Amino acid sequence: MTVFLILSDISVVGAGKLTDYWKYDEYYEFHPIQKQASNELIEAVRNDAVPITEQTKKIKVGIIYPSFQYSGYWLRSVTSFEHRMKELGIDYELKTRYTKPYTEVSKQVKQIEEMLEWSPDYLVYTLDSARQKAMVERLIRGSDIKLILQNITTPIKDWGKKQPFMYTGFDHTEGAKRLARYFKSRMPLGTPYAVIFRNKGLVSEMRGLTFIQEVGNYHTLLSSYYTDSTREGGYKATQQILAETPNVKYIYACGTDTAIGALDALQEAGRPDIIINGWGGGSEEIQELVNGNLQVVLMRMNDSNGVSMAEAIKRDLEGKAVPLIFSGGFTILDDRMSLDEIKRMENKAFRYSNKDM
Repeated sequence: MTVFLILSDISVVGAGKLTDYWKYDEYYEFHPIQKQASNELIEAVRNDAVPITEQTKKIKVGIIYPSFQYSGYWLRSVTSFEHRMKELGIDYELKTRYTKPYTEVSKQVKQIEEMLEWSPDYLVYTLDSARQKAMVERLIRGSDIKLILQNITTPIKDWGKKQPFMYTGFDHTEGAKRLARYFKSRMPLGTPYAVIFRNKGLVSEMRGLTFIQEVGNYHTLLSSYYTDSTREGGYKATQQILAETPNVKYIYACGTDTAIGALDALQEAGRPDIIINGWGGGSEEIQELVNGNLQVVLMRMNDSNGVSMAEAIKRDLEGKAVPLIFSGGFTILDDRMSLDEIKRMENKAFRYSNKDM
């Protein structure tokens, strides 16, 4: 598959502006014909599995995830996907490859090349940076693989009608808006705050800039820092925040690893007065919430992403329409909830993956 041999030399540039992407609701306004298939997939994901009635051949599925991080999102995605595929009775072979986020894109290039040699029917990848975007463009234009993009629910406008097979995950913009509304309701007018971004890219833009825009002038942004999306990056950014703007009342973190790193720095500095959020609601964040370290967690209905991929493949094998987008739901957990309430939501979010993790 020579289409990918030139990717190692792609330079990294800006990941684009939010206006380059269709927002979830906006997309369906312009593409209403997709709505019925979307509603059917949402119902299928929500309900118990209905086994496939007929399959003509065994399929091959490849997954390449940046899962070597503190967050369990990616591994839970694989677990929920496998559980649902088994329940659906789909005959398949799975190959997985994992890397660190942001810093190992070159390794992802090699993993994709290896996967292409295997010739999977479906390939699952992600999109956050310009370099990943270039890889995806070559995939959708230069191969017949049905590409599922994970952790993104905003179709790229530049690609027009030549889109991947499916986008799935949780709307980063909607999550950021929910947290912005929460902080505005919890903290008074004029509250000073700081933001810790992940790496520069689409996810940071959607989670971070959307939050800042949604908060507006109601609170006062004192400082913001980009990181390398790691726990260490969150720790160092928080140290800078405390040194330069020690009067912040809360820190908005754009990811699990950065949030946990921020907690490390706050605990080291003896600053339990500063509120910090979790972004995603994995078991790591829930434990910190229960321990009283995180005050609020945005929880994704995590396993819905893996289930959506399995259900989309089933629809495809049955010759049914597959919607371009699946976007899972959120809920807010905070330190005013009982342990029973938190546990109930955790069981709902991890309906498959808690069995194995």
